Amino acid sequence: MSDRFTAVDEDLVREVTRIVVSEVAPQEMVLFGMNSRAYFRDPVGTLKAAAGDGGGSKESMLGAGGAEVVVLLTPFALAMVQGALSSFVGAFAANLADGSGTAVRTWLGGLFGRGDGEADAETDGVLTPDQVEWLREEAYRTLLRAELRETQARLLADALAGAARVRR
Repeated sequence: MSDRFTAVDEDLVREVTRIVVSEVAPQEMVLFGMNSRAYFRDPVGTLKAAAGDGGGSKESMLGAGGAEVVVLLTPFALAMVQGALSSFVGAFAANLADGSGTAVRTWLGGLFGRGDGEADAETDGVLTPDQVEWLREEAYRTLLRAELRETQARLLADALAGAARVRR
């Protein structure tokens, strides 16, 4: 993973990802904590494990010998949120005088319902439709780079865009 993936803190990535996963794969919420800890310990290894069974099939077998193929979406959702929010912070932090992106990260936290009362009071706007679409496209590209199938990548990216449109 590149340094750009460290622009947003893990707690914000987890909180936003939790919103997305609860919408698209609620059955994975039981293991969300374990999967997110594994992802942040070893993002590349976790994505490789989720993307394939070693044969490059992009699917992992879960269960006790059953024939059902299940793709674990949580690691991909974490990579998507981390990549998309980091890109978002990077793109908009360039316009800040100090260039640190602190104000943008605070604003993003408030946008997704995270932060203290003071930060929430300062977060009076929502993303414009163009910004939501930019975030969705960045999320989609991140997932394709992580080798998630196109249909699943669209589903997760659309869920992130939906979360960005709805104040929580």
